[in-house]
Amino acid sequence: MTPEIEHLLTVYGYWLMAFGALIEGETFLIAGGIAAHKGYFHLYGLIALALFGSTIHDCFFFFLGRFWGDRFIKKKPQLYEKAERVLDLFEKYGVWLIIGLRFAYGLRTLIPTVFGISHIGTGKFIFFDIIGGILWSCTFILGGYFFGAVLDRLMTDFDRYSAYFFYGILVAAIVAAFGGLIYWRYRVHQKKSV
Repeated sequence: MTPEIEHLLTVYGYWLMAFGALIEGETFLIAGGIAAHKGYFHLYGLIALALFGSTIHDCFFFFLGRFWGDRFIKKKPQLYEKAERVLDLFEKYGVWLIIGLRFAYGLRTLIPTVFGISHIGTGKFIFFDIIGGILWSCTFILGGYFFGAVLDRLMTDFDRYSAYFFYGILVAAIVAAFGGLIYWRYRVHQKKSV
């Protein structure tokens, strides 16, 4: 990694990770996990930061729904139908929907807003939202962390076996080209026979 990128990660890395968690960007968390494996971030600090940012995100939309959501959603028929479906899902799955809301792509802002409109208590929502945040943060950050370990291993093996890899690709390309030529000549011969 270049010294400029290392400097940017050192100075702005945690801010970037906080922003990624706030907008619930899994890509940021995976990249942060890889960087934590490289030693640029503290792993547990990164998980705590992601948990904090994602909980702030969900609580913002929960309170938005609690104070203004009912009026706003009733003015938008499409949102009202989606809100009804979310409430039906809540009736079916209960608190599991709160825990899993971060994994519901495309509905992560609507679900907490609808919970804000519903009868669910604030404390209950925040408690189960934190459990979901822990699962979400650990899934993507630890996934990135272990992916970074695998990448390091592959790069070490690649350096060791790069000559064999190069010759293997060269032989495969020659075999593919030769096989393609034989197939092409066979097809040309087939067309002349017909």
